[in-house]
Amino acid sequence: MFIGLDFGTTNSALALAPAKGPAQLVPLHYLNQEFSTFRSILYFEDGHRDQNGRSLAFAGPQAIDAYLEGADGRLIQSIKSYLANPDFTSTNIYSSRFTLENLVGFVVAGMIDATPYAGDLTEQLRQTPVVVGRPARFVRNSLGQASDVADAFAVGRLAAALKGAGLPDVQFEFEPVAAAFAYEQALDHDELVLIGDFGGGTSDFCLLHVGPGMRDVKNRAETIIAVSGVGLAGDAFDARIVEHCIAPKLGKGTSYESGDKDLPTPSWIYDSLKRWHQLSFLNTYKTRKMLEDIGPKSESPDDIAALLHLIVENRGFDMYRSVEAAKVKLSANEGTLLEFKSGLINIESHVDRAEFDIWIAPELEEIARCVDKLLDDAGTSPDKIDRVFLTGGSSFIPAVRDIFAQRFGQAKLAGGNELTSVATGLALSARQRFSA
Repeated sequence: MFIGLDFGTTNSALALAPAKGPAQLVPLHYLNQEFSTFRSILYFEDGHRDQNGRSLAFAGPQAIDAYLEGADGRLIQSIKSYLANPDFTSTNIYSSRFTLENLVGFVVAGMIDATPYAGDLTEQLRQTPVVVGRPARFVRNSLGQASDVADAFAVGRLAAALKGAGLPDVQFEFEPVAAAFAYEQALDHDELVLIGDFGGGTSDFCLLHVGPGMRDVKNRAETIIAVSGVGLAGDAFDARIVEHCIAPKLGKGTSYESGDKDLPTPSWIYDSLKRWHQLSFLNTYKTRKMLEDIGPKSESPDDIAALLHLIVENRGFDMYRSVEAAKVKLSANEGTLLEFKSGLINIESHVDRAEFDIWIAPELEEIARCVDKLLDDAGTSPDKIDRVFLTGGSSFIPAVRDIFAQRFGQAKLAGGNELTSVATGLALSARQRFSA
């Protein structure tokens, strides 16, 4: 069997490919339920420790359940977003220090443990080369810029993390190229295809030849014409909803009395709020004390109290789920109601798709520029492209699809298995690389 691993910002997955035939996702089990993907999320509780006193991590759906039970703990997600950031080397969790590589390893180990044949799979992962997905360009965060140095740093870091998790032989494949492997399985003719892969932290694009004539090419790089990417996708779209629907109900734009002056509520808090997985970093004595002092003097004390509740109770994941649900509904409807209720927080905000499109216009323009530059670098034009295959959660957003429909025509757009095509494609890539 040939193995592919998709370690994602939001979700991860494993897939296996036999010597012939289609690749299959490895089923993941939790509480008598079966999942095709594993949430790339960790949760630590103060009282959950190993025999040496170090904090133990819940991973995936178990982490979500532990978090929702309401015990004091620390929720960590979007770990992949930090791989290119040399400033994030480790974090202290209940007096235990963990490197970023440790956190990656906990997610991967938790996913392996959730498979129905964890023991056999663990042994196979130790003895078999594994093809792992990587974005076209790693960036320092969802708002950062790509660089060769940051990219190489992130790849080396991910390789080290996976080796520590029991995968000694890892080879990387561009995630959009993996999606191309999945797409071409149904082809009976060769095509020139533009792949658009929209993850949580990056949007990646690859122009390459696919089809029966390419399946015997061991080095798929020979079929690639151009690769590019931009450091924004699902997380950046979520941030716009937080900025316009959540933050104003938590005191953004308000002021408070300080002596004989009115001062604005610090904006840096709401900048961190937009990247909800950074919420735990706000939960410091200094920040809590500041908000406790501001609250009684604020023109909106209830909003500041709700903000303090969000931070202290670490309700970022609740906020994320509300935002994500609204974003998904907007892909199929002209408008929806965003609801976020937790303790002192009681937010109801109607969102129109048209205004959402306006909010995300800067991100859409950057994606469009990236696609246009890819075509320019490749020395080709939209009429030369046979098909545009879009995958990943944000590929469902109508305004995102419009970028490609306007350039290539609606008839050329294709999709399918948007959340799992990269994983199955990685297993197919492994088969093409390593089969005799």
